[in-house]
Amino acid sequence: MTQQTTRRRLRALGVGIGLAVAMTAMASPTTSAAKVSAPTQGGDITVGIFNQLLSTCYSPNAANSALGVMRTVYEGLVEQRADGKIVPYLAESITPSADYKTWTIGLRSGITFHDGTPMNVQAVVTNLQAIRGLTAAALGRHTLGSGVPLVANIKDVRPASATAVTIELWNGQKDFDEWLYASGRFFMRSLSTMGNAQLCATSGKGTGPFMFQSVSPTEVKVVRNPNYWRKDKNGVQLPYLNSITFKYVNQAAQRVNGLKSGTLDAAGFTSAGEIKQIVNVQANPNVSTISSPDDYYAMNMFNTAIAPFNNKNARLAVAYAFDLDTFYNQRNCFKGKCVGTKPSSMVGKRNIMFNEAGFITYDLAKAKKFVAAYKAETGQDLAFSLPTDTSADSQASSKAFAQILKKAGITVTIATEDTATITAKAFPTPGTGLNPYQMYPTTLFEGTGAYFVLPFIQSNSFRAPGINIAAVVGAANAPTFLAFGALINPGRFSDPAQDTLVWTAQFDTTGTRVKNLKAVTKFMQENANVLPVPTIQYTYGFNKKLAGYDKFILASGGQGRAMTNAGPNWTGVYIQN
Repeated sequence: MTQQTTRRRLRALGVGIGLAVAMTAMASPTTSAAKVSAPTQGGDITVGIFNQLLSTCYSPNAANSALGVMRTVYEGLVEQRADGKIVPYLAESITPSADYKTWTIGLRSGITFHDGTPMNVQAVVTNLQAIRGLTAAALGRHTLGSGVPLVANIKDVRPASATAVTIELWNGQKDFDEWLYASGRFFMRSLSTMGNAQLCATSGKGTGPFMFQSVSPTEVKVVRNPNYWRKDKNGVQLPYLNSITFKYVNQAAQRVNGLKSGTLDAAGFTSAGEIKQIVNVQANPNVSTISSPDDYYAMNMFNTAIAPFNNKNARLAVAYAFDLDTFYNQRNCFKGKCVGTKPSSMVGKRNIMFNEAGFITYDLAKAKKFVAAYKAETGQDLAFSLPTDTSADSQASSKAFAQILKKAGITVTIATEDTATITAKAFPTPGTGLNPYQMYPTTLFEGTGAYFVLPFIQSNSFRAPGINIAAVVGAANAPTFLAFGALINPGRFSDPAQDTLVWTAQFDTTGTRVKNLKAVTKFMQENANVLPVPTIQYTYGFNKKLAGYDKFILASGGQGRAMTNAGPNWTGVYIQN
């Protein structure tokens, strides 16, 4: 997540069952494509996406396919390689000290923002301070957000030289460079964008291959940046396309029809409920496709602070009642083809935290036992409300989930709201309360590392041992920052034992780190703090005239991840002759 802002909602989160309103062995993404011609410049295309882009600023946070729109304009210091490793991008080098407490970031030279200002040490320091939440007084509250707790371990950011920045941490952190990726959301913005709330919200300036021309929640047009800092291997200026118009098309069937009719040149889909459309698009001989790895780990997160899931019997009842095989076959399979993986841990097998210990599997008899125990303890029948997006596919997914739990005597009420509202409530503005949902369907965890798992399961990042936020912001401002520290904890976890496990693992720089990370997973699973659902895989369909979407060459060389939850990287996409 990530950008930052008081109303910032960290994660590309789509809503339905495991449909977030948010690195396989990290092989290349699955593709189907025809023979392609050499890249050529020019052309305008229209793309169908399944999330609205409500702002180009820090808040509200862009979800999944809307994040893909943002990433045409904004770039980060680091990027993700095809094998999942995080490598320098706008940065040229990232070097830790021996104790992993001091990190030096060397910057690439000659890069400018869309307003012509340099992407230099001053700009990077200011951006990092904004991510920390320390520029609100000078630049405005719009630079605050839920990115603040993600970097709570930063003690100081300062120039190291004319071309490098030093980041000092409170505690040694071996994977801090991965935290700078933040699921591709820690963007560098121009100082003019950061200092003007209206500009930031409607036409922010980044370093990316495209620039915002017009922005509305349902349609965004970006145009070619003529001064982009990158060229292809033949010395041709990137990007190739003149413009991309992104249209919000909520219903997956309409995106399929758009591809068939030619009103859309490309369209995105998610395996969280859109399996029929994915299969149909992949079978269409006039459409090429590319799919992400399925290392986006979906879950229904229990809100452990409010009834009924502040009661462990209620969480265990749902965990045992969840018939994963039935749900998977209904939601993830169509015409003998299945997309996504059935979980055996809250993260996938290639994730460093993978651990099957404590994972709860379907057992209807045990589910009924815990339903009865809950009623005996509280005097209440086990029932809860599930927020679900307005799309037909999300509704169908939630109904399937409700029918499964009904067999154990658990009542699920589907509460229909648009994605933006659900995300805003789950990651609210400080001072307006924390996540009010009893259960929150989301895709928060991802990748091979711990960088996009641990932040969401600690009670308050600023309470971690060794972190002294008052020393940075002063005692008077510390309470405000403490509020931010709990903002990305939608499960509203407050268990000291869980916190201890998380922080021990996060700040371990020794050979015991992996063991400690797996201990976190075991604890979460045996206490039924999250309900893992099938992994999410994202697919894009393309008109045959398009090429280059399956390649993303990194600035440092080598293959970047061509397809993510945000969609493809559009820098090298072109129209074939």
